[in-house]
Amino acid sequence: MNDTIASQVTEPIKVQIIENTDKVDWNIWFLSIAVISLIAAVLIPFAQKKYEESKSKYGFHLYIKKKLGIVWNLLTYDKFDYKQPTSAESMNDLHLTFYNLIRQLEKDYNKNKNTIHPLFAFGLLFNLQNLLFTVKRVQYALNEIDLNDLDEKTLAFGDKLSKKEHHKLNAIFMLIEHYFSITSFHDKFDSLKTIKRDIKSSKWVGLIVDKSVLKNQEMILKDLEYLKENESSIFEIINISKLLTQELKSYFDFNKLMKKRNR
Repeated sequence: MNDTIASQVTEPIKVQIIENTDKVDWNIWFLSIAVISLIAAVLIPFAQKKYEESKSKYGFHLYIKKKLGIVWNLLTYDKFDYKQPTSAESMNDLHLTFYNLIRQLEKDYNKNKNTIHPLFAFGLLFNLQNLLFTVKRVQYALNEIDLNDLDEKTLAFGDKLSKKEHHKLNAIFMLIEHYFSITSFHDKFDSLKTIKRDIKSSKWVGLIVDKSVLKNQEMILKDLEYLKENESSIFEIINISKLLTQELKSYFDFNKLMKKRNR
């Protein structure tokens, strides 16, 4: 019996150790914080810079749009009369934006430039003169803008703009100068007899259409022949006008503006 008691006393006491399964691995925790801090240190200045660029871009959009306000409206929102013959005896009066007027005139000219019907020829002559009158109004508006001043303002107050934005602005300024010179050089149609230009104080202010003009078929067809002889100038004016309109629409996010307006 004593031997049994002794064997029980000398037997080692078994202790079960229970590990804490919820124990936090602080090394991984601190490493995660360090990584997040590093990412934040990189992203926050980047995000701040992008925000400042976006804010500056929006501000300059408003500034440039204000300076180009008349031009912007003429090229995008305003609508103009367009004469579209539907037969040899009837004509529709359409109201088109400048860009749509250009596209329609381009289409109708290619279709009807060899016509012998005076009404179709009259439509081409009227629509071309109306296009050129709008181009002249754009020229007058651009002539009131000091591009050097715009460029200086961009450099002075656009320090937060990206290089890409500066490049886009400079490209628009150069295109405006190019537009003025191209449209001035290629406007060779002030001598047309069918649709005359109303000039007051050396400024083109409107169109003069004689009610009896459709009876003078010979004069109409002669003017149309003059258009065909100077066809390259017509398309030079059309192409540069489309380019300027497209570039301004792109710069001012015209499609987004129209979506907001139509909501």
